[in-house]
Amino acid sequence: MAEIRREKCLLITGATGSLGSELVRHYYPEYQILAQGRNAEKLLRLKLAYPRTEMVLGDLRAPGLREAVRRADVVIHTAAQKYVNLAERHCYYTVDTNVNCTYELADLAARHGVERFIFISTDKSSFPTNVYGITKYLAERLILELAEVYPQTTYVICRFGNIFGSSGSVVQLWLEAQRRREPIQVTDPNMTRFMFSLPDAVAAVDFALHQGRSGDIIIPKMKSVCLRDLMQLFSDAPIEIIGRRPGEKVHETLYVQGEISTGYETDQYYVLNTRDTTRLALRDINSSECERVPLTTLRQWLQQLIRSAA
Repeated sequence: MAEIRREKCLLITGATGSLGSELVRHYYPEYQILAQGRNAEKLLRLKLAYPRTEMVLGDLRAPGLREAVRRADVVIHTAAQKYVNLAERHCYYTVDTNVNCTYELADLAARHGVERFIFISTDKSSFPTNVYGITKYLAERLILELAEVYPQTTYVICRFGNIFGSSGSVVQLWLEAQRRREPIQVTDPNMTRFMFSLPDAVAAVDFALHQGRSGDIIIPKMKSVCLRDLMQLFSDAPIEIIGRRPGEKVHETLYVQGEISTGYETDQYYVLNTRDTTRLALRDINSSECERVPLTTLRQWLQQLIRSAA
């Protein structure tokens, strides 16, 4: 008699966010999806689109999430308090969410036999100068420590820049201001940020899922944008310069020289790992110095974003 193969279970935290919901769509045919989120309305919409998905309503402290971890074979942890200005004003909540809850979730995953835990981090964890970046840096360090404690679970970190048009991003805020016929608010036109598309972000997670080794930090080879370039997408809108918010950098770094100096690279990724013996000749990766996303590409991304929202 042929053995019946059990469908593997994938838990996605932050499943109602831009990346989380796209991961639900991407992995829905392959896995039994457990989707965690705080917004009941968005979870219900996700359920309508993907009926076999099981909803886990609540934040990272919810008892239902612990039960979901016990059932999961794989966890992709995208949930975070990610807003830099809010993190500066609400330090305790940000630390508790991004550090304590991440550690508890990752530790629980190993103790319940989760095969693979993928943590979505940020470029702001590299040489952090604000509360949000510091919490993500600490979370990365804790994930790497757990990789040493629990060899049976594969822990992988994806360090991303900005996903174009993600929920709460400057592009979304400017589109909303445009809909309300209000000026778009610009902090500093000279700011630069690493940026890539949502499909590229999903591809990086997929690389982590299928090729990542425990202790890997996967850094996509991203281009950057200057706010002046983004402003050209909204050339008809009135502009209000409001100045940098507390904690914001003018430029970001994806990697600081000497951080982890061993690993390997592909055409699309740098993969850092302290266990490797091969040295990577990496210098600082700064958003002010790397290649810029062409304006034509930014326009294409914007049109795709507007079409998907219609």
